[in-house]
Amino acid sequence: MALLITAPQSVNTSDALLIYVVDEDAALCDALRRLFDSVGLGVCALANLDGFLEAYQPERPGCLLLDNGMPGRDGLSAQHWLRQREIDLPVIIMAGHSDVATAVAAMKQGALDFMVKPFNEQLLLDGVHHALAEDRVRRRNRAWKQDLQSRFNTLTPREQDVLRRMAEGLSNQDIADVLSLSRKTVEVHRAKVMQKMQTHVLSQLIRMAMTLGILQLYDPEA
Repeated sequence: MALLITAPQSVNTSDALLIYVVDEDAALCDALRRLFDSVGLGVCALANLDGFLEAYQPERPGCLLLDNGMPGRDGLSAQHWLRQREIDLPVIIMAGHSDVATAVAAMKQGALDFMVKPFNEQLLLDGVHHALAEDRVRRRNRAWKQDLQSRFNTLTPREQDVLRRMAEGLSNQDIADVLSLSRKTVEVHRAKVMQKMQTHVLSQLIRMAMTLGILQLYDPEA
């Protein structure tokens, strides 16, 4: 396993961006290390996915540049391997030649980009910055969902039932009828739901329910 790590000296390494490069071509890894180091990005270069798994730091933002031609595991199977381990880093597939079918398949498997060697340095940097921006979005979304889940978990089972009906658009009286409660009791539960979910706006509560998977988006084709 080849491991090269560099990080800007002026930043906290727990927050520093880290670009993982998985490719057994040591010369390419060294060239990419120099390129990313020149723009202040930390680099972790490894020869295979087992090495990546050992070095991976999930708390650090970053992205993964993954060789499509690794022995025994191409980029597509590698992406499946990553998903099985719940690794959600944005992936850029690196390929030795242009192949539309492979590129399309890689994107369908979740790759953010597909780049052909040898690289145009500016295009590669642009792609990496795009991947880093995507990682920031994913991390914010995960943190938001975790926060919402924590709020939801403070609800009693009955309050959770009321929330679901509220998100479906039922009136207090309709909820009372469905749950065999008095309207006054539903109003009390409704107030508790809004308080614990930390919102006073029904439309925001509905968006929260969608984020949590409690309320599915309407599909006109279903």
